[in-house]
Amino acid sequence: MAWRPLPSAPAAPVRLGDTIDRVLGRLGAPARAGVEVVFDRWDEVVGPAMAARTRPASIEGETLVVSCDDPAVTTHVRFLEPQLVARLAELSGARHITRVEVRVARRKGGPRPPRGRSRGR
Repeated sequence: MAWRPLPSAPAAPVRLGDTIDRVLGRLGAPARAGVEVVFDRWDEVVGPAMAARTRPASIEGETLVVSCDDPAVTTHVRFLEPQLVARLAELSGARHITRVEVRVARRKGGPRPPRGRSRGR
């Protein structure tokens, strides 16, 4: 038996970008322009110094989850939340992110040793 196409009209080509935006919308995520700004242009959003200490972890609905390497940086990012939301809207051309949630990243190599005086003295 030879191969034959299905007896329906061929579908018109669809732009991949349009399909991605539709899928992201169904997932509750911003359009690809918003995702691209967050993940590919993070240093433009927060600046190089802050980008070295933070990274976008995920987008959950309209909330951007940011991972920081230190609790002090986490506090600073929380303080800057209104400016970050505004900068993301400015760079993406739309207001996709309305809230920033900040978390301290776990350090690799296990827990830190306890603080305090050494007992060997």
